[in-house]
Amino acid sequence: MRTRFLRLWLLWSGLYMLLVTLGPNGLVPTPVWPDISQHLLQTRAWLGHDIAIAGEEGDEDTNITVAPRLDVTPYFENRVVRDPRERGLVSNLAVVVQRPDGQIVPAQEIWTGSAETLLDQDLVCHVGFPPGPAFLLLPLVGLLRGFVAVQWVGAVLGGLAVAAMDRLLTLWFARVGVGRDVPSADALAVLAGAGTLWLWIVPGSGTFLFAQTVATTALVTALALAASGKRWSAGLCLGLAITSRPSMVGALPLFLALGLLQACDTLGSDEKFARDTLRRRLHGSLALTTGPLVLGSMTLLLNHLRFGTPWQFGYRFMIVPPFLRERVFEHGQLSFSYLGRNFRYVVLELPMVIRDTAGDVVFPWFASNPQGMGVLFVTPAFIALLAALPSRGSGSRFVLLTVAWLALILTCLPGLLYYNTGWVHWGGRFLMDAWPMWLLLTATGLRRLPPRAAIALIMLSVMSCSWAAVLTLARVWPGCCG
Repeated sequence: MRTRFLRLWLLWSGLYMLLVTLGPNGLVPTPVWPDISQHLLQTRAWLGHDIAIAGEEGDEDTNITVAPRLDVTPYFENRVVRDPRERGLVSNLAVVVQRPDGQIVPAQEIWTGSAETLLDQDLVCHVGFPPGPAFLLLPLVGLLRGFVAVQWVGAVLGGLAVAAMDRLLTLWFARVGVGRDVPSADALAVLAGAGTLWLWIVPGSGTFLFAQTVATTALVTALALAASGKRWSAGLCLGLAITSRPSMVGALPLFLALGLLQACDTLGSDEKFARDTLRRRLHGSLALTTGPLVLGSMTLLLNHLRFGTPWQFGYRFMIVPPFLRERVFEHGQLSFSYLGRNFRYVVLELPMVIRDTAGDVVFPWFASNPQGMGVLFVTPAFIALLAALPSRGSGSRFVLLTVAWLALILTCLPGLLYYNTGWVHWGGRFLMDAWPMWLLLTATGLRRLPPRAAIALIMLSVMSCSWAAVLTLARVWPGCCG
């Protein structure tokens, strides 16, 4: 089993590394690459890395000393990151202004439209995302400084996620008792690695996509470790997942079910401790939840120190297009008002046929709407979820299927209620927060379908997601043509 795990890890990491190398971001590391990952910028600020500015026309280089800090303002002011007039960066930074009375307000609230007006203010710049990916990068950047590229880290994590998913499926099938082994474990690994949006997310490595890579890898690893009885390390991984993508707290029911069912198995095999079931379950719960509580508390403290409240990650302070800001002012970041629109774009939206001005179909022939595309067009195999509905009965099979469905719904819900669906992607990437639950239920359903139908669904899924990868390699972004 360990040999298979390592083989899958290396195989899929190698594939993702190849896609990164051939893709637009390449594999060249730089000390700070904000267009690729703001998390590197945050880590550099925590460590207080100095700013080296190359001299012009042979002049002597300038070194600006930076003390360890929470904000990234020095890097902003000294143009290690770009000017606020460049929209791509502004949308990735939380730019705040502190009024004379000490109140912190979003810079965009006082921005009259002139970049010079904004630059004249007393700005403080933060990375406005949860800090989990920066937690992960911290030891790497501390040791290797400027030789860390998130593309490398993302490819390695992407392969790890596929290997961990394979291990989780083995433990899952031992619980739910699906008798047939078709599709095979290898076919299900192909579905996980190349038949979902994961194939497009991992090589992307931008700020958003890298956070999703870290969070999803941490979540599936946490579930596999919990099901294996390694509860303390499982809790640490879940903490990393939640502090990278807070929506992943929705997976907690499945995480606890897997961990506590395994603890019950241990109790049943040990007569001495079976008499003290309650104490052992409490101990297991403590081991499973310590990691999320510790890392979650650190994150809430960072939020309070930066933005004055534990519940603000910085999204409110980002400079976003006016129509998005109007939505936030009217309904907030999360609202059922967005549900109908989001459901349309991530569940119902058809692929777009690309035509020229004469109406002829032209390359790239078809792509997704910039707002998203229906999940069943991205991964047709997900239709097999309908064959994995829990049926009446008792025991761990019913419990696991029920909590897996609950975790899937809870984890996807924030993305469906969010004020934005993302932009220029192959389908709704926010749904991939629930990647492990999608695959657990899909794999269960596939093994209940006729074998030919199951294999056909996997092949269609791989074809769909491979097309997204091909478009990216061709520098034609999925969803760019709307």
